[in-house]
Amino acid sequence: MNLLLLIYSRDLKEVEVVVLRFCLFVFFVSLLFPPVLNAKSLVLVTLDTPPQTYLENGKPTGFLVEIVSAAVKRAGYTPDIRIVPWKRAMAMARKGTADAVFNAGFNEKRNEFLRFSDTVLITEKVVALRRVGTDTFFSPDFAGADKYIGGVGRAFYYGAKVDKALKDNLFKRIEEVPNIDLNTKKLLLGRIDFFFADYYPALSFLNDNGLLGKIEAILDPKTGLPLVYSKSDTYLAFSRQKDPEAFEKVSSELKKMKKEGIYKKIMLKYIPIHDGF
Repeated sequence: MNLLLLIYSRDLKEVEVVVLRFCLFVFFVSLLFPPVLNAKSLVLVTLDTPPQTYLENGKPTGFLVEIVSAAVKRAGYTPDIRIVPWKRAMAMARKGTADAVFNAGFNEKRNEFLRFSDTVLITEKVVALRRVGTDTFFSPDFAGADKYIGGVGRAFYYGAKVDKALKDNLFKRIEEVPNIDLNTKKLLLGRIDFFFADYYPALSFLNDNGLLGKIEAILDPKTGLPLVYSKSDTYLAFSRQKDPEAFEKVSSELKKMKKEGIYKKIMLKYIPIHDGF
């Protein structure tokens, strides 16, 4: 009996040593890699605008998705990126069901429920797209625009100049739709004369759908380059319903990524050729 107790006691001590060693291992790993073990998930929403943000095999991808994901991870969080209709994205950020929304332009109304950093995520260049072979044209100050019916994305922001032109009713009529796909279909059917769009996502969409020979940007008669009607800075903006700590940390990392050249390196993976536009 004493022998059995001795063996049992020895085995128990060995188990205790193993458990103690494992606990110490976990403790030291948690000190070395706290973001991996304790990272809080952040829900970040955006809209479908290839090559910036889009779904590939059901997974969000694009250069802005990659940039934002990297900034979030560097700040010690886990990114949960969701691509949804823009109106829903803004509603989620307003209610706090999303921590942040990205590719969002600044305006005073949005500033009421979003925190905007001083680091620009991307500068959008807004062009007007028309059917190839038509003479639809209006100048950058919108002279001649009152002859045309235009299309816009519902709840989209196209920069201060276009936004003011829309509010001042400088066009014959403006029709709203949820996305670029519907604007394209309406344009090809002749239901609208043009629609506003961000240049790079529009170019990507037209290329992917074999429409570059059917739809084009309104061009500058002097340079032959697309006319830019407005430039709009967009941001990674955080919901004011959430604690500001994540906003401050992620914004700081995004700024560092630009200085370190990581931002540009990621972007060039998706847009390798710059045409001077």
